[in-house]
Amino acid sequence: MNTDPHLNAETFSWQPNAKLLFLVLLMMPLLISLGYWQLDRAQEKREILAEFKANQESQPVGFELLDTSKNLQYRQVQFVGELDASRRVLLDNRVRNGRPGYEIFEVLTLASSELKILVNRGWVQASLDRNQLPEIEPVPGQVLLRGSLYKVLRGGLQLDDGVRAVDSWPGRVGWISTERAAEIFGDEFFAYQLRLESDSIGALTTGWPTVSVQPEKHTAYAVQWFVMALVLLLLTINANSNLKAWFKYKMAKTESEAL
Repeated sequence: MNTDPHLNAETFSWQPNAKLLFLVLLMMPLLISLGYWQLDRAQEKREILAEFKANQESQPVGFELLDTSKNLQYRQVQFVGELDASRRVLLDNRVRNGRPGYEIFEVLTLASSELKILVNRGWVQASLDRNQLPEIEPVPGQVLLRGSLYKVLRGGLQLDDGVRAVDSWPGRVGWISTERAAEIFGDEFFAYQLRLESDSIGALTTGWPTVSVQPEKHTAYAVQWFVMALVLLLLTINANSNLKAWFKYKMAKTESEAL
């Protein structure tokens, strides 16, 4: 008597493959978890964009009117103070429109409180000669700077640029945050940096993406992971049973009965 379920199409039968099932049990939770992770990322990006819209639509305020207990990411502000061009930081490997360049950072000392603000003046194109740094016009005296607040988001891989201290100015670094600025400059900094608006005094080439990947793209990635999980499930059922032969038998029987 033939007990191979793949040769008996009249009834649905299982013929489990232990090794294959073990592999599927390892892969299925991974695929599903990756799908839900992408959905979480999509929700995070939606929240970031919502905060951006709300803070961008608010009226610019001075430092004294900021509510530091709230999330100030992308909050529109206008600060009065003096920029220090003598200690300038160049953020390396900033590419725009396919051209390599730097983002220029200087320290703003607020006129009202002497607090230090890390200011991103914007982007400049780099020379083909790595030893030739760009020449940037300084902003003299006390000025009113307009822009939005930004804090480097947690997560992601931060490569070591090898810079422990700046021996000569301007300093060139591979990454910058307000925490690292405190180490480099030896001063206490406000938790958010200031990204200048294009019409602000001292602005270079400005404009930054709010998020690198839109929520819809994360959702599409999630759908792909879930589809892969579904396909794996169907392939597993087919490989461990006579599903295909049984389905064909049922279809053929239904057609013959309909005639």
